[in-house]
Amino acid sequence: MIYSLLDELDDILEESKAVPFSNKISVSREQISEILEEIRLNIPSVVKQSQRIADNAEKIIEEARQKGQDIIKEAEETAERLASEHEITKRAKEQAETILEDAKATARELRSGAIEYADSILSDAEQTLRDSLDVYSQQANGVEDFLSREADILYENRKELRSTGKGNAEEDK
Repeated sequence: MIYSLLDELDDILEESKAVPFSNKISVSREQISEILEEIRLNIPSVVKQSQRIADNAEKIIEEARQKGQDIIKEAEETAERLASEHEITKRAKEQAETILEDAKATARELRSGAIEYADSILSDAEQTLRDSLDVYSQQANGVEDFLSREADILYENRKELRSTGKGNAEEDK
């Protein structure tokens, strides 16, 4: 959306008429203002989208943490139940430790995966913003080059006009 608005601005500048005897162009203030307002309205949506992604990452991390705690709690409860008999107690402790270690490993993996996912999404959002900035800068440079060329043409036209005017003044004498 922002790219199309920037393209529209570029088109307006390209199609604008030059103001005679100056290096300026005439554009519709209302049209430019509307496009700038659209850009302002769309930039916060990109920021909001990035915030939603970050919030979602926090939710995933919290869910992973909760799942890990549930697994640990379940392992502890299982260990307590199995500990009632002596022969079974030894196996129960071993199983409980294994389950507990597995639960901790799973929780670490889930948390690590969630962090990597969130980082990836935020990295993509950052790159999109940087790409948008690059496009905007390129288009601004294009407008600057266009205006500079137009100013050079106007300068040459003025120079030619002055030299023609001096020639006519000498012929009249």
